[in-house]
Amino acid sequence: MKIRRLFTTVPGLLVLATGWDALIVAFLSFFSEPMQSILSYSVSLDPAYRVGRIVMVYHSLAIPFVAATVYLILEVFEIPASVRSAVITPITAGFILTGIGGIGFAYFGRNWLLHGLFLVGLSLTFYAGVVLWVGVWQVLRARQPRPLWTSDELALWVAGFFILGSAVIGAAAGAFFGNGFKAVLAEDIIRSEHNIFERMVIAHLHAMLALVDVLLLLVILRRFGLGTRLRKAVIPLVIAGTVVTALATWSVTFWEDAHKLINVGVFLLVMAGIAAGLHGFSGLIREGAGRGASPGRKLATLLGDPIRFGVFFELIYVNFVVTAPGVYVALNLERYRLPEYLEIERAYAAGHWHVLATVSAVIGLFLVVDVVGLRGVVRKLTGWAILVGSSLAFAFVQPYMLRSPGRSADW
Repeated sequence: MKIRRLFTTVPGLLVLATGWDALIVAFLSFFSEPMQSILSYSVSLDPAYRVGRIVMVYHSLAIPFVAATVYLILEVFEIPASVRSAVITPITAGFILTGIGGIGFAYFGRNWLLHGLFLVGLSLTFYAGVVLWVGVWQVLRARQPRPLWTSDELALWVAGFFILGSAVIGAAAGAFFGNGFKAVLAEDIIRSEHNIFERMVIAHLHAMLALVDVLLLLVILRRFGLGTRLRKAVIPLVIAGTVVTALATWSVTFWEDAHKLINVGVFLLVMAGIAAGLHGFSGLIREGAGRGASPGRKLATLLGDPIRFGVFFELIYVNFVVTAPGVYVALNLERYRLPEYLEIERAYAAGHWHVLATVSAVIGLFLVVDVVGLRGVVRKLTGWAILVGSSLAFAFVQPYMLRSPGRSADW
């Protein structure tokens, strides 16, 4: 009965996807230099395959996260039962096969059957995305909400369209692997002249992360509710920000100054996220303390549930650990392009989007805990551990990424 619940209910599937990612992270931690230093052991991996390993690790971690986001969408949006069942089976099989094939091929010998499983997993995930996208369109046609531009279902459909398109861009580049395309990490080629495949990789990885964040924002807006006035302002911002960001990111493949337009789209999404965060804080206070409560009572109410507080906190905090540092580097780009800053620029290029990805994972984990229904002491301990640990990590990584050339970062 428990096994069936794990694979057939949204809370069970969320636990499965979260646990799957946790196992991969736990496995990978033994290959990290800090862990090897702490436990005094050494693991040697062939450096010739390093880039390929990292690319497969990214996908093996990302696909379960995408699956968990889809499960959250199925939980909070009114998707027809026939569509739900048609999505759950392929995307669940997709993230499991992607992980087995990707981690197996990268770390347990380059058996090409494992590589085939990896590709099958990615294909099943894409298929599930198409089915969900079509299902959301059916809901839109049946309901025809008015006004359409304040419909979070339209925002979901638009985001889904661009996610599928961004996946196609990444797959198209990968299809030429060994025939003009060589696996690369974007941070390794920041000062190089890029060919079309490298530009496609850059467009793919930036678009996918931004658009999955849009999905998370829509889940938050749907689960915790929006007032009528705020909906009229926030949903159009999300739709416009999604369209501008995605199209601008795709244009990286042929337009060198695409980042200028990307910044416009991201700004719109940031404004929507801040508005949702502030509205969420206000809602928590109203629910627990009331309008006329003392400041101390309001603060106690806010901090009483670290899970819901954490969701709204991260929507604001991300601007201090991702947006603001990004603006700072952009305003001082000439300095960061100096020869002596090459190592610093590379560290920032890698770390900056890893922070955003991990903020996204933290928000996703908060939502999983809320949907699964953890209560009492376990809920509070889990919430505060995630919130305090992630906040410290995101804060202290900033001086590491933005340090001066030659300055030790061992501390």
